[in-house]
Amino acid sequence: MSSYIWTSESVSPGHPDKIADCISDGILDTYLELDPDAKVACEVMVKNSDVYVCGEISSTADVSEELIRDSVRSTIELENGYDRDELQFNGKNVTIHLNISQQAPEINQAVVVGDELTAGDQGIMFGYATRETPAHMPIAIFLARKFLWNAFSRQSELQLRPDMKSQVSVHYEDGVAKHIDNVVISMCHAESHTLQSLREMFHDSIKPRVVDTLDENLQSLFIDKTKWHINPAGTWNIGGPVSDCGLTGRKIVVDQYGADCEIGGGAFSGKDPSKVDRSAAYMARYIALKTLKENSDTNKVKVQLAYVIGEKYPVSYRIYDPSTGKEFGLEDLTPEDLTPSAIIERLGLKAPIYLDTAVLGHFGINSYEVGGIKYFQWENV
Repeated sequence: MSSYIWTSESVSPGHPDKIADCISDGILDTYLELDPDAKVACEVMVKNSDVYVCGEISSTADVSEELIRDSVRSTIELENGYDRDELQFNGKNVTIHLNISQQAPEINQAVVVGDELTAGDQGIMFGYATRETPAHMPIAIFLARKFLWNAFSRQSELQLRPDMKSQVSVHYEDGVAKHIDNVVISMCHAESHTLQSLREMFHDSIKPRVVDTLDENLQSLFIDKTKWHINPAGTWNIGGPVSDCGLTGRKIVVDQYGADCEIGGGAFSGKDPSKVDRSAAYMARYIALKTLKENSDTNKVKVQLAYVIGEKYPVSYRIYDPSTGKEFGLEDLTPEDLTPSAIIERLGLKAPIYLDTAVLGHFGINSYEVGGIKYFQWENV
């Protein structure tokens, strides 16, 4: 019998790297609201009370520096939760440094060919889907996110602060989850909490609210032997960019499937959909979900796509079950469906939908519609 423990981690929207991701995607949305064809590559660094916004952006929209600054401040306050001075990072009074230029003309000429888009860069992208959870996400990252979101969304009530991390380890036997071995949650918190009161609050309020909402199969994985590490380093009052520098694209495993699936290496946030390391990764997830739905005897599907800059068709693709090695075809999809233009059209990727992906997670979120804009269409299979 093969027995092992498998771990994935996650971070809250208040983690410094996630702050940077959210700012990048907030700026991307600001451009796409005015110009759906904007070409955006926006990188952000946050440290102390300074926000550095750099990158290459080409657009017909008249987006002023003031509008960009407004987007940065709004994201920090409303999405990341930094809206008061006691956190030592406050969207109202951060200093914003802008260094934005135009997209290099050589890249633009290679990517935009008449009415068609070719791949905006070379690269490989992965998609994954599993029947382990209702969201078709791996158990470890699914649960790691659940604990964090419950804590992050109840900060005021629970006297918590935005910066948080989590980690879940699952004990498997012959590839089947048997129980949760350990859970790690580190939460930045107000000075009113002692370490003991924080841990009691987690066990009395956060843990039951998460576990009780799970389906019976997932609930049964939490057993008496499950170990709980709540703020194992001790009290934690100062978090965010004061304690740690944050960078766009430094949580690319968290953004995808945790440790259960390879990553292509390209970050998502701050990139418009002509960049296939984002759009093709969303398409790979769509294909994985579609294949899983159409094959009832399959429990896991993994997809790899690969592109080269200046070419519209992928140079390779593979769809298979990583547990059995069974291979699948595109079925009713064709290589034409895998071109950047076709992906963007199918999944509605020219809309300003990206800040929500940086906040909530890119995969495993039910699709929804607000004001005529459809979000997370790659999950709608």
